[in-house]
Amino acid sequence: MLKALSTLYLNRQTPIAQFAKQITFEKWNVIKGDKVVVVSGKDSGKTGTVLRVYRKSNEVLVQGINQKFKRKAQLDDPSGSGIQQITRPLHLSKIALIDPEKGKPTKVQRGFLEDGTPVRVSKLSGAIIPKAVDPAKSPAHRHKNKVDGIKDTSPALALQVTYKGEDFSAIKAEFDSFIAEKERKEQLLWFDK
Repeated sequence: MLKALSTLYLNRQTPIAQFAKQITFEKWNVIKGDKVVVVSGKDSGKTGTVLRVYRKSNEVLVQGINQKFKRKAQLDDPSGSGIQQITRPLHLSKIALIDPEKGKPTKVQRGFLEDGTPVRVSKLSGAIIPKAVDPAKSPAHRHKNKVDGIKDTSPALALQVTYKGEDFSAIKAEFDSFIAEKERKEQLLWFDK
């Protein structure tokens, strides 16, 4: 009983920050493929490319930054046992984008081009920071080896016009004949008034 009460008391002493919900940033200026520099921490001054963005935890995975060693047991995988080096994510506040003209860390503001497309603008030099484009995500690259299967419709057949529209004169003539027949039948009926 005493042990249960002591664990309950110790559990009550845990810091509140442990249970606080992470507040995510609404607007992100860092995306996958950006060149960034670490501004604080043990890897301060190192540069790398963003591999992945974790928006729920406000973290980014930067290539070659924040390396940790992890011991892998032989029970998990007999071939790859030993110590492995893995990359851990960094908090967004510890990195900054690199200015494309000066090559230094910069803050980012948002701007718009003449045609209305949003862009990221460096506060250090005023240069536009381009977005990294992944060619593997373009539709042309994704479908370059696609072959039509049995159930696929060919473009020529899909573009063929098969619906010519309704012949409204024939429909109107049929409706008029129906109404005339209905009126003829109504005249044959005798109603007592």
